[in-house]
Amino acid sequence: MPAPGGDPIALLAAAADALARLDPSDLPDAAVADLAVATRRGIDRLEGCFARLARNAHVRGIGSESGASSTAAWLARQAGMRSGDARAAIEAGELTDLLTHTGAAWRAGAISTGAARAIIGARVEGHDDKLAACEPELLELARTRDLNRLRRAAARFRKYAESDGAAPRVPDGLHLSTSWAGRTVLSGDFADLAAETVVTAIHAYTEAPDRTDPRPGSQRRADALVRICEVALEHIPAGRRNRGQVSVVVDWATLTGGSPGRADGQYTGPIHLDDVHRLLCDTTVSRIVTDPAGIPIDVGRAKRTPPARLRRAVVARDQGCRFPGCGRPPGWCDAHHVRHWTRGGPTDSRNLVLVCGYHHRLLHRPGWTVAFDGEELHIRGPDGGEVT
Repeated sequence: MPAPGGDPIALLAAAADALARLDPSDLPDAAVADLAVATRRGIDRLEGCFARLARNAHVRGIGSESGASSTAAWLARQAGMRSGDARAAIEAGELTDLLTHTGAAWRAGAISTGAARAIIGARVEGHDDKLAACEPELLELARTRDLNRLRRAAARFRKYAESDGAAPRVPDGLHLSTSWAGRTVLSGDFADLAAETVVTAIHAYTEAPDRTDPRPGSQRRADALVRICEVALEHIPAGRRNRGQVSVVVDWATLTGGSPGRADGQYTGPIHLDDVHRLLCDTTVSRIVTDPAGIPIDVGRAKRTPPARLRRAVVARDQGCRFPGCGRPPGWCDAHHVRHWTRGGPTDSRNLVLVCGYHHRLLHRPGWTVAFDGEELHIRGPDGGEVT
């Protein structure tokens, strides 16, 4: 029997078709602004409706007849969703069954998806009755669209609920996934002390912006996390089953620039060749070099990190990043092989120069050249001009 007002699936398709046919370039600024906000609010309403449908499907066990291991797995396959997003939708639907006013406001467009999820995030196992009692105050904040105040209120509720000593409903977690573009995505969820530790470490390793470094803050924090991991891998105690060296499988012809081929990390798959060269420039890696047929021709440890005594000598000489105008301290720097070891470059002081992580990556990009005689350093950019 058709739903009142017509088939909702057909209505959804018609609305999406109407939006798709619009060319924003033909609209005045005010119309684009109004349509963008209205579309976002419509999406929020649909997400509230989807959460209720996902929860209902879960309760009914829909998908089990097709052999899916869970409703989330069924949704992930049928709707092209990430499994985590499907699980989150089911959990949101479960809580809006408990907080009926929040669910109704979400589906009516009175509150945003972000606000609804902030309220949902306040949940602590065993304290649903207390959360339901606080719903009017949280919902009132959600209606103001002040997400910062709402998140603080939700956080205060969690602390209050957890003060009885019970374990939190959601333990700390770190999730690794791969995006559609093949990039690795990290998503973490930490309690207070763990979060403070992680954020403090990232801040400690994040380089301050300056005129020589155009990276946005997000990139500098990402680079800081990589540096933290590099330092951690360098200091794994002896005797551990896995010493933690980065492992790379690379075709020799690819490594030396002769032809395209395999250059794969152990956990992440294909790695850009520029990054492989930088990795092999100043680090310890486990290498497997293969011939054109993919047969390993060399397996072993390639230690390209300068010995501690040599690095101390390079640090004493350079005293920081040698890229003109930089000068970041030695602790932020790698020892860059001016002539890469795959091209016969030795690991000695006349072929090593300190450069910070940002400039190390820069020098491994196409078009950049470096000349160094052990004292004088000359760097030329892709335009052929010398950097001074």
